[in-house]
Amino acid sequence: MKKFNKYFVGALLLGATTMGLTSCDLDEYNPSSEGADAVFATQQGIEGLVNQMYYNFRWKYYGREDPVLYMEGAGDLFQNCPEKDTYGMQLTRFVDLQGDRSQVGGAWNRVYDNVNLANTVLEYLPETKNLSDEYRNDYEGEARFTRAYSYWWLVEWFGDIEMRTKGTGSPTFTAQRTDRKVIYDQVILPDAEKAAQLLPVQPLHGNVGRATKKAAYGILARTYLARAQYEAAGSAEQKAFYQKAYEAAKYVMDHKAELGISLYSTYDEIWQTKNNKTNTEFLWVVTHSTNSTLNPQKNNPNRLHLYFSPRLLKRAGITNDASKPLAWQSPKESALMAPTYYLLNLFADWDARYSSLFQEEFLESATSYTWDKATAAAYLAPGYVAADGEAETDLSRLPAAAAAIVGKTVNEGDVVFRFTRNVVTDAEKLAAANQGIAVVGSNDFFKEESLDGRTIHRFFKPTETTAYMSQSFPRFKKYRIWDGDPNGTILLDAPTNNIGFGDVPVMRYAEMPLIAAECQIALGNPGEAASIINSEIRTQRVVAPGHTLAEAQVSANDMNIEWILEERARELCGEWLRWFDLKRTKKLVEYKKYHNPAMNGDNPVSETNYLWPIPTSYLDKLENAEEFGQNPGYNPYVRASKDK
Repeated sequence: MKKFNKYFVGALLLGATTMGLTSCDLDEYNPSSEGADAVFATQQGIEGLVNQMYYNFRWKYYGREDPVLYMEGAGDLFQNCPEKDTYGMQLTRFVDLQGDRSQVGGAWNRVYDNVNLANTVLEYLPETKNLSDEYRNDYEGEARFTRAYSYWWLVEWFGDIEMRTKGTGSPTFTAQRTDRKVIYDQVILPDAEKAAQLLPVQPLHGNVGRATKKAAYGILARTYLARAQYEAAGSAEQKAFYQKAYEAAKYVMDHKAELGISLYSTYDEIWQTKNNKTNTEFLWVVTHSTNSTLNPQKNNPNRLHLYFSPRLLKRAGITNDASKPLAWQSPKESALMAPTYYLLNLFADWDARYSSLFQEEFLESATSYTWDKATAAAYLAPGYVAADGEAETDLSRLPAAAAAIVGKTVNEGDVVFRFTRNVVTDAEKLAAANQGIAVVGSNDFFKEESLDGRTIHRFFKPTETTAYMSQSFPRFKKYRIWDGDPNGTILLDAPTNNIGFGDVPVMRYAEMPLIAAECQIALGNPGEAASIINSEIRTQRVVAPGHTLAEAQVSANDMNIEWILEERARELCGEWLRWFDLKRTKKLVEYKKYHNPAMNGDNPVSETNYLWPIPTSYLDKLENAEEFGQNPGYNPYVRASKDK
């Protein structure tokens, strides 16, 4: 009889998955030292194992900092905030990215943990007794979904890796690489296909966060699309994968009602707080509980609301003092990621998605605030330095807008800041200052330069402007928790805390028509691609007031991969896909270099970065590490000497 340890040895000894209670919806069963054969022969035991597969998605990925850095910051849509330009730069800009980075090892370990859990479920499920067909099918479907999703991550990040389809219950010290196409063809795609057949429309026990049929079709479409990149461009083999991806995406599009999908009448409703927990457009979410003790780490659940904000607190009176009615509009902030000039300027004036995704105006949350000279200069006079002995009342050396705003009082609920993507003239700043509003335009926080004969825009360094100015940009608000809700939904325990409870969408309906359109372009049907976009994406709900639907509609002539990448950026920005998109389309080097230039010029993106390095911590545990080898372009693996 096998003994079940409290810790699963992650695939290839790379990490342990703790089996404690971790989920608000998905209770796990900890069998302690009981024999695994006996435990997993019961429904309680096998379901606890199934539930455990979701643990790492919630603990280490969706809602946490590191994935924001390497899934979003490593693309072309978000970059380090100017004040944190060197923070995590190995992940966001590939500066000295090597296998010894703990985040690389952590990603490998945790995702392989999920593979190992899924393998173990599939190994024991046939022996589980007294299990109805409904439950048996669901458990298998969830395991296959998890394995497909996890291997998709691993293959895209690390390339040719070891393919394991059996649970790892004992130490393993050797490994062999498997061609990534084989892993797709023998595991990822068959698993996704099977999951789509087996999984129910409604999650088991009604637990939001479990994989369902719509999620299975979502990962099926996503992985067939990814698989196509590994065949010769335009070949029959590649087109076959595009056709399969199209069919999976089209199934979701054609069966919305059957799959429990309904679209909101406005784009903004997708992201409103009141719809987070019952969202009808999300295909799969990672859940975070409003009962913090039920989250994997009770003080560390979803922190996404922290990461995409400019510095606002304590500026011009703005406060998150919970006693103030508007405290929730400015919760605690981390100021980690800022939108690039490229992303901000992808949206036309007719596109209502911009105002749903980015906040440019910020309200005074104190009872009132009167502008002082130093704060006015920080925002409206970047070159100003007070002379020795200069009086507070001496405004003669200030630009007109800065002088005009000093002494102006704004009351609670009034606009006090406008950080806009638009170029702002001195006259416009003066007009706003006369109303007590400090306006910072894109020409104040982005510097225009030339690179290889192309115009680029990078953030000013803090040393090139005022510290306040370099911390000012539109706030990305897709993961908002501050917009208010008449139903009383609160996704943050207090505006002064880190702890957020919003569910994180991992797959959303809009990805399906975008995949379908991309496939039709690849299959030589640009007219059909345009029709899909016009009927499913560019509908009236994305048209801003005062504009017409005709402005949003596209034609066959618009349809190419560059346009698709732009539309995926507009629609799916911040949804964990951009690095994968740029890798799949072989645009990573070009787009990263010109759309997301580093403030300090240290952006060494190269063909190497289409794969991550194999973790040193993994190779150290292999007896055949030199044979397994490091990925191309990274420092070759050298086993550390045991000599002291």
